[in-house]
Amino acid sequence: MPFLKQTFAFVIIFLISTVAFAQNKPLIGQVLDSLDRPIAYANVVAINQSTQKIGGFGITNEEGRFKITLAPGSEYLLRVSFVGYKQFERLISDWDSEVQMQIVLEQSDTELGLVEVVSEMPVTMKGDTLTYKTDAFTTGTERKLEDVLEKLPGFQIDDNGDVKVQGKKVDKVLVDGKTFFDGDTKLATKNLPANAVDRVQVLKNFNEISPIRGLDNDETLALNIQLKEGKKNMVFGDLTAGAGPQERYLGHANTFYYAPKLNLNLIAGTNNVGEQTFTLQDYFRFSGGMAGLGGRTGSRVSLSADDLGIPMATRDNAASLETTLGAFNFNYTPSKKWRHSGFLIGSSSDNKLGSSSLRTYLNSGENNQELLTSASRVENQSGLLKYGLTFTPKEETYFKYSFFGKLADIENSNFLNSNFGQIEQNLATVQSRTPYSLQQKGEWYHAPSEKRVYSMEVNWEKKFSDPLYDLTTNLKPFVNLLPILDGESYQFLQQQEINTRTIEGAFNYYHILNSTNHLNGSLGYQNIYQGLTGTLNQVGSEEVFEEFENDNEYGLQDIYLGLTYKTKWKKFILSPSVYLHRYAWQDRQLGEELSYDKVLALPGFYSKWSIKTNKSLTYRFQSEANFMDIQKLAQGYVIQDYNAIFQGNRFLDNGLFYTHTLDYTHFDMFSGLNIFGNLNWQRKHDELITTTDFAGINRLLSVLNVEPVNETLNGDVRLDKRYNKFKFEAGGGWNAFSTNLVLDENPTRNEQFSQTYDFKATTTFFKVLEVDLGYSFTANAYNSGEIKNTFTTHSPKIEIDLDIWKGLKLNADYTYNSYLNKASGIRSDFEFLNAFLSYQGKSSPWEFRISVWNMLDTRSIRRDSFSENLISTYAYLVQPRYGLLTVKFDL
Repeated sequence: MPFLKQTFAFVIIFLISTVAFAQNKPLIGQVLDSLDRPIAYANVVAINQSTQKIGGFGITNEEGRFKITLAPGSEYLLRVSFVGYKQFERLISDWDSEVQMQIVLEQSDTELGLVEVVSEMPVTMKGDTLTYKTDAFTTGTERKLEDVLEKLPGFQIDDNGDVKVQGKKVDKVLVDGKTFFDGDTKLATKNLPANAVDRVQVLKNFNEISPIRGLDNDETLALNIQLKEGKKNMVFGDLTAGAGPQERYLGHANTFYYAPKLNLNLIAGTNNVGEQTFTLQDYFRFSGGMAGLGGRTGSRVSLSADDLGIPMATRDNAASLETTLGAFNFNYTPSKKWRHSGFLIGSSSDNKLGSSSLRTYLNSGENNQELLTSASRVENQSGLLKYGLTFTPKEETYFKYSFFGKLADIENSNFLNSNFGQIEQNLATVQSRTPYSLQQKGEWYHAPSEKRVYSMEVNWEKKFSDPLYDLTTNLKPFVNLLPILDGESYQFLQQQEINTRTIEGAFNYYHILNSTNHLNGSLGYQNIYQGLTGTLNQVGSEEVFEEFENDNEYGLQDIYLGLTYKTKWKKFILSPSVYLHRYAWQDRQLGEELSYDKVLALPGFYSKWSIKTNKSLTYRFQSEANFMDIQKLAQGYVIQDYNAIFQGNRFLDNGLFYTHTLDYTHFDMFSGLNIFGNLNWQRKHDELITTTDFAGINRLLSVLNVEPVNETLNGDVRLDKRYNKFKFEAGGGWNAFSTNLVLDENPTRNEQFSQTYDFKATTTFFKVLEVDLGYSFTANAYNSGEIKNTFTTHSPKIEIDLDIWKGLKLNADYTYNSYLNKASGIRSDFEFLNAFLSYQGKSSPWEFRISVWNMLDTRSIRRDSFSENLISTYAYLVQPRYGLLTVKFDL
């Protein structure tokens, strides 16, 4: 019943907002030239004459038609403009929503005043660049860039700060044309002040390298944040300090300086209220924009991640979060030929997590459930450094040298209580490591003529990790897997060192046949070397565990030759490719060496159908050879968890993956309807899969190439519809996995189907209250043999943004969650209410803010997960109710 009551309240508010929207009135028309030919992509704007603000805007479609929604009862100046034509203006106060207005533009001999017209248009399109004038979409209550982007048509921002535009993920963020922390979207969206943003440019097919612009098929998507004139050649930003009960604190500083030759950015902060500007997850994903070369050609080595076994804390699953960050970014351009850029990031965190989980093991026995409670603490100190030097002596030549390094010190300590059958076990584990990596990359591009382009890239990378696993338990571990002498308690120390070195080089030649056809020939080489050592010792015992000793070396060499052809025919772009690889790899362990080699041809295909200028369909096919790393080959045992031991397999082969991707984009400013969707289907031949042999609660894991084909199918679709004061968004996502495994030496097929649906409606009441109504539904269905389960979550949500009086504002959000574990019948309802009251006087740099998180004092949430050999449902502890008083000063 609580869920039905919550949903009913949401429906009532939605109906009220719909009535408010119905008060608006559409204005329709068509723009023609003097020969009665339609003019597409003309700018149409209606300016309210009493407020001198934009009342509505639009862009004509290919038939020259437009439709804008206006509030009746006011006089508007209708202004229509297009490059090469005289600007049209007409005052309107009454119009028939059913009668189309005809507007004829006369050709102009001059384009004077064009800049002024474009500057006041909310949205303009020019080639592959879409520009938003942000003032037309914002209300003035936005604090950071993410708040601005959320209000632009076709934009999506997730909780991690990742940005999608028209269904495609943004790859890079620029500020006034210069990279911001190497283009990282999260650091930009979470820190750039909203009041500094003038325009947001969406740059499709972005490539800063002039000689090969338009020759590749990457479709890189970038955002360029254009600053207001008053923010240039001066220091701007904000300083924030806050404190609250229970020793809560927050301090944060953003300072920015943008001048034609020098850009400086400084971000610093510390808090214990869950504001995570830079997390451990961010450290692991940060590549400095220096991806390897092999992935482009279909070669991939699946290196084991440094974050394996470390829980990642977020505000949604942690009982306590403490973070500190210092980050500095610079761009210096002493001349048109030289540019220096780089960043330095230092961070630390101390996070505490608590959970209780019901784990169902996918074994064939009757006793397969474990109740596990855990208390974890994850401490981390990390640093990243990037420097880049770019030299462009002339437009047809480009050279860049880059250096990137990262270092971390990570420790994860856990106290566990396991109940399995009639056995209760208390455990303490500590996982620590100090991984580092160094990378250097050189790039050279040269176009000696309009018909020829040459490029050369070299890449060197070194990685090191030293995972230490400390296991203490009151009961004998790994029963029936490992012979261990009896004792009152048991402590084991497992030490490993893993070294990885990569050397790559690639040469490319582009031959431009004509304006619609070109060839690309590639020659490249990749050499990967890995070394692994490992031992296991029992504290207080002289017993030697020889089966845990590893002293191994692994090498993989790949030399390849590739050919790509790209052609444009009418509305189609077609680009087939093929790469011929000669692979060789060596595995040295146990006093002997095994060597293998093979030749593979990996085809690919890219095509794009530009149905209309605002509508396209893109298809990609990629084949990939997926190779193992040294940890999957190592024959010596490795403890992976308190009840899991892993042993590699020396006789592995590569897997072959075939991926088909379909993307659809429909972006229509005429109707205000935007639709984006994608579909991805992957077939994995000879995939490396995990095998599991159960011995009660204990598991012996290994890896092998599975003969049946594993498949994944996932897709999503989103649409948004925007009217004058009303915005509607809806979407759905689907993920289906079918994986063939081996459990207790029996072939098993695991299946998972996840589906997510979400809805959001935004409207404004009386120009002072903005309301967001949302609803999401998630269902995860897991199936392994006779074991089946489905988990569902219903989550209605409401957000309000209220301008109370002269700078006094209230922001609040409420989410209700109803979680159900269908197999066990366990149901959990939990809700969150956050509220923020702020005051900032007109033209005042000071803001005072009272923030209260988790006002209802919810103490836990529910989650679920599925792996190769178990299904888990979790109850995570979350931060209790807490408040903060902050003071912010705008520089």
